Amino acid sequence: MKFLYIFLSLFVTLNIVAKEINVTYVKNPFNLQLIIMKKKSLLEKEFSKDGIKIKFHVIDSGAKQAQAVAAGRVDICGVINTTSIIIAATQNINIHMVRAISKPVDVFSVMTANKEINSIKDLKGKTVAGPPGTLLHQILLKALSKNGMNSKDITLIPMSIPQASAAMLAGKVDVALLAAGQMLKAEKEGARILTTAKGLVLPKLVVGVREAFLKEHPDWVSRYIKVQNEAMEFIKNNKSEALQLGAEEHGISYKEAEQLYKRSHLTNTLTCTDISSFQEDVNFLLKHNLIIKKIEIIPTNAEVKLYIVNLIKAKLAMHEFGFRSILQNNKVLNEFSFNNTSRSPFSIN
Repeated sequence: MKFLYIFLSLFVTLNIVAKEINVTYVKNPFNLQLIIMKKKSLLEKEFSKDGIKIKFHVIDSGAKQAQAVAAGRVDICGVINTTSIIIAATQNINIHMVRAISKPVDVFSVMTANKEINSIKDLKGKTVAGPPGTLLHQILLKALSKNGMNSKDITLIPMSIPQASAAMLAGKVDVALLAAGQMLKAEKEGARILTTAKGLVLPKLVVGVREAFLKEHPDWVSRYIKVQNEAMEFIKNNKSEALQLGAEEHGISYKEAEQLYKRSHLTNTLTCTDISSFQEDVNFLLKHNLIIKKIEIIPTNAEVKLYIVNLIKAKLAMHEFGFRSILQNNKVLNEFSFNNTSRSPFSIN
């Protein structure tokens, strides 16, 4: 009887775990789709009919999201930058891209409130605060490199974006790595933008899924994507309401929300140019020792293949290059292999 009780308890426990989806909630820089999904309870409405609970985790940092995935605490990264996915891959943390979010080239920045700093060239010997191992970190390094410097020329102090902004405005650090709403708030306090990602890095924000979760629940992942598509449709058809919700969530004005929306370049798909830029990102991260080995992202099964194909802009894939050439041309897809089913999705050379 005791054994039966333990068995039934274990069964109930496992069943409860299987009926929960852990999703990261990332509102920065201005992830309007995810904001709408949460504020309108779209995921709950989709999954509650099957007794599946949605649990949101507020984790802004891509690096910390990857750690949560590795620990099994997160199933779906609602928004994660591809730089963090690449870095995670070298640590054997497999996060599959299943949908695009945005390409916000204008909402990531290197900022200062120090009147003696007028350009990136003035950063030598200065202190910079921001989240390491992220897209913002990559932008900083790229800006330094473009101006004949490297990470040894500055002191990077690890901080979250809000902490970095507060430290910069208080004069405790010279420069901060900021995004979206924090950029606007810092500008109001007199801070200036030294550079954005434009011309340096092509930001690619995507939905990332823990590999084991994707294999176990491909149908749930498909339904998640369906809900995100619904959120995009809501934004399209109810723009004013969507922007108001975004403004409230960020604590900014409607006008500022409108500004961030225009700068965010929301999308559901990536182009072949976006995909090919992964190789440039890998090479740069390797050069600056943010990763120690070169990686190739390779789908391993039917579910992953399907998501990768759908992730790429269909019109471009079907009509400009031809479907087969898109899948086979390693210069375009950075060696995405759709025939090799025996290797890890993140192989390290």
